[in-house]
Amino acid sequence: MPYDNRRREEAARSTRSRILEVARESFLAHGFGGTTIREVAEQAGVSQETIYKSIGGKAALLKAVYDVSLVGDDEEIPLMERPEAIAVRDARSRSAAALAYAELAGVIAARIDPLLRVLAGARDTDPALAEFVRTTDQERRRGAEFYVRRWAEAGWLRDDLTLEHAVDSLWALNTAEPRWLLLDHGWSQGEYAGWLAGLIRRTLFRP
Repeated sequence: MPYDNRRREEAARSTRSRILEVARESFLAHGFGGTTIREVAEQAGVSQETIYKSIGGKAALLKAVYDVSLVGDDEEIPLMERPEAIAVRDARSRSAAALAYAELAGVIAARIDPLLRVLAGARDTDPALAEFVRTTDQERRRGAEFYVRRWAEAGWLRDDLTLEHAVDSLWALNTAEPRWLLLDHGWSQGEYAGWLAGLIRRTLFRP
């Protein structure tokens, strides 16, 4: 009878989830510089070696926390296969696509903004943190490119836009700073999504 390692896998997954939750709380409370592997290990009830072997150093730990926050859980389901992303992919009209993308951006923002707000001001203080910001920016651009290519195939993009400029435009529109500015000024998530959807329609799509 083959060895059933499901219990071991479940235990490892539970341990990883506990580590990431403790790490997230530490990053939010103390920032990147104030978080240490030793303290995360102590709070999670594991050895430092466990963290290094299962996740990596502090930069890898931050990226793992970010990735789980991005999708909302630790299930092995890519963001592009989640319902909120599928709604953008399967939108049947330009208006529907713009609104679905804006709503997806809002859902993701609600998950990652607390972490990004803490880290944004310290990006120049540590090379690992600067690399994290570059990596997440590149990932966001790849996400923008995925949707822009679909919109181009549907014939929705403006004739005076190259594909590259369309990708750059969507990538730039969906950045944290304008979102934080408006939300901090009292806008609701719905108002922000409507504003972003309008910008996408006017900037990228044919009338």
